[in-house]
Amino acid sequence: MMRIGETQSISQLIGEVPKNESIEKTQNIINAMNKISKNQMWRKFVETFYDIYSKEFIQDERTINNLKVIFFYFLQDEKFFECDNLRGDIIKPSLGKGLLIIGGFGTGKTDYLKVFEKVFEKFNNYRFKFYSSKELVTKYELCQTPFDKKYYFKDVSRKRMFIDDIGSERIASNYGKCDVIEEVLSHRYDNKLRTFASCNYSDKTQSVKSTIEELGVKYGSRIYDRLFESFNIIEFNGKSYRGRK
Repeated sequence: MMRIGETQSISQLIGEVPKNESIEKTQNIINAMNKISKNQMWRKFVETFYDIYSKEFIQDERTINNLKVIFFYFLQDEKFFECDNLRGDIIKPSLGKGLLIIGGFGTGKTDYLKVFEKVFEKFNNYRFKFYSSKELVTKYELCQTPFDKKYYFKDVSRKRMFIDDIGSERIASNYGKCDVIEEVLSHRYDNKLRTFASCNYSDKTQSVKSTIEELGVKYGSRIYDRLFESFNIIEFNGKSYRGRK
């Protein structure tokens, strides 16, 4: 296992980080251009990961492979299409689609996207809002009036949005039953909004295809068909890193 500074392998992903470039200077460059380079993104990712989780980002072959496909996607880099865990055998990849990240528990799906949300919060070109599927259900159930529901769907009409752990949420109860995530996904598809999402494998076989089919069973054939139009499929590999220093 390797930690930051113990290997040069990360430079193969992002290039060498200039050692004399101050954090303040980096931030000023990003603010001025409203763009972020791969060096700057890596630096901010590592710093923000530590700020959020009070531990360094662990570098090994699996974490780097899982992370780099997300890096190249946000950078709109053609190397995205060369990543091993981009499942182009299931859905035709495109930098114009969103992301559906599928994998086992504790492989970084949630952690990495929480970090990216913080990294991008000041930059329009990248910014997105993070919600868990269960949080969206709870927020919907708290709506008391038609105005509340109108505001709710305005809130989920952000240009870019990440929904964590889809498929795990309950059916909402609010003067009747509602499959909130199905409604949100449909709303975002109809309004051509970019969506990022994650889910765990649906069964012990750890099959991406089976997981997508299970999402189709849960949300219906209309959403199932739209998954292929809306998302790149990313498979996060490896065992859980939870509890590891």
